[in-house]
Amino acid sequence: MKAAIDNITLIQKFLKGEDSLLANRELRMEKALNETQLLTTQGILLAKGRLTDRLPNIVIRLKSDYWELLNQLTLDACFLPLHLQQDQLDGATFTQYDYHSVPAGYHAHCQEASAFWKTWWINHRKLQLMDMLLLCQKRWYPVQEMLCDTGTIYVKTWRGEKTLSISEMVIWLDRNTKEHRPPSKYPQHHQTKVGETAPRIPVRADLLSNQLPGTVSGQIMVPDNLRQVIKADNNRLLVHTVLGPVIIEGQNLTCALARKVVKAL
Repeated sequence: MKAAIDNITLIQKFLKGEDSLLANRELRMEKALNETQLLTTQGILLAKGRLTDRLPNIVIRLKSDYWELLNQLTLDACFLPLHLQQDQLDGATFTQYDYHSVPAGYHAHCQEASAFWKTWWINHRKLQLMDMLLLCQKRWYPVQEMLCDTGTIYVKTWRGEKTLSISEMVIWLDRNTKEHRPPSKYPQHHQTKVGETAPRIPVRADLLSNQLPGTVSGQIMVPDNLRQVIKADNNRLLVHTVLGPVIIEGQNLTCALARKVVKAL
């Protein structure tokens, strides 16, 4: 007996523009005029593509049980969502992915800039110039340097400096950081409920107060322009970073921004 085709294989065949009428217990592929469609067995349209056009594109439903799986497999097939964040903010039903050339050996990402910064920070000491590329004006530019300061990320590329907010969606490539990333997991069923957003780094509520738990405040003076990201007391600093909160302890601690420095009393 022929084994049933799994969801991943079926979606990959859809992304290749195959004309076969394939189906399993959850999904089915079919042709409609000059489009290939991917639907649930209940008839809900998940995606449709014009893959034989000179400029191929795919349109994907933003809220479904298969969104995460479809999004990752579509990125792997070199289709990029250039307007994903705006479409999500506008409450659109679908968003378009356009085919874009990706150099061999690179892995495509479409994530918030905080994840982009985190990957660079973890790997930057061993990265070569072409290991991370940022999409700017539909062209890939090597990332030379990155700096994160109070919720803003400054990216230096061959095209110049680009400023990003940590929640801004960016499209980028990497080739030598794979061993430092969690392996991609393609679930047979997407478990995120409709309307949920991707999980953020958890932060304890007690770390958000102006005073660290169990200590006496007042031993370190924090400049006004740093109070949004630094809390301090009893020779300890709590620094909010894009990687999560960091507590630093010890003597002679300082808080600095540009040339202004305040030392522990």
